[in-house]
Amino acid sequence: MSLPVNGELRHRIERALARFSPSWEGRDAARRAVALKMLILCELAGGRLRVVDALGLNDNTLDNYRHGKTEPRHSTLNMMAELAEVPIEYLGNDWSVEEGVIHFTLPEIPPGGFSEPNPVWNAADRILIPAYEDEAAGLPPLEPRDTTWAAMPQSFWAKLSVDPENIRVVSARGDSMAPTIVDGAPIFVDIGDRKLEDGSVYLFDVGEELIARRVQRLVDGSLELLPDNLERYRPQHVLKDSLADLKVVGRVCAASRIL
Repeated sequence: MSLPVNGELRHRIERALARFSPSWEGRDAARRAVALKMLILCELAGGRLRVVDALGLNDNTLDNYRHGKTEPRHSTLNMMAELAEVPIEYLGNDWSVEEGVIHFTLPEIPPGGFSEPNPVWNAADRILIPAYEDEAAGLPPLEPRDTTWAAMPQSFWAKLSVDPENIRVVSARGDSMAPTIVDGAPIFVDIGDRKLEDGSVYLFDVGEELIARRVQRLVDGSLELLPDNLERYRPQHVLKDSLADLKVVGRVCAASRIL
C-alpha cells in the first residue's frame, strides 16, 4: 500500500522530515514510528494551523508529538487519520517516505510488540505452550476448564526474546482489539512481563472475563486501557490510586490469525 505525494505537499513533508527527524535520534523505535506518523498526518491534513484548530491542540503539544518528545493518545491519532483522510487501519502499519511516495507496510511485528507465529514449522523444533489456567502459578482458571496447548517453534520465542515457560495461550473473545486481534484467535501472553510499558498490549483479569487492551500512560500517572476497535468500544481510564488494584495477567507478545 502506498500514496504518491507531489508538488507542494511533497515539499512540505520533506521539509518537515528535515526539521523534526534529527530530534528522533536516540529515541526507541516505537516513539520514532509514532512521530513519523504524526508528522505525515499533519501535512496530509493541511498543515499545523488546520490540525491545531480542528483538534484543539496546543502548538507546542503538536510539536512535541512530531519531535518524538511525547506520544499522542490513540484517540488523537485516530482523529488525525480521519482529518487527513487516511484509513485508520493504516495506523497499525509501518510508515516510510521515499522519493515522494508514502509506503504503508504491514509490519513483521505489529503495534504493541507482538507478532504472528509462522505456520510453517520444523516438527523437531516445537515446544508445547499451556493455556492460561495454571493454578500452580497463582493464576485463576479459564472457563471452560478444557486444557488447551499450542505447539510452537523454539526459534519463534527466541526472536521475541521471551521465555517459553512464561507463555500462556488464550483464545481471544470478541472484536474489541480488531483488526489487530480477531475473535477466536490464539493470543500468547508473557506472564513474566507485567510492567505496563506504554503502547504495548496486555491481558487483564477483570473478574468475569479476561480482556486485552493497549496501555497509554498519562502524565498524571494514570492509565488509559485502549481497545483498537474504537468505533465500538470506549477507552477505560484507571486513576493512579487504583493501579494497585489492576490485575495484569501479562503482556500479549504474539497473536495468530484465523484464516
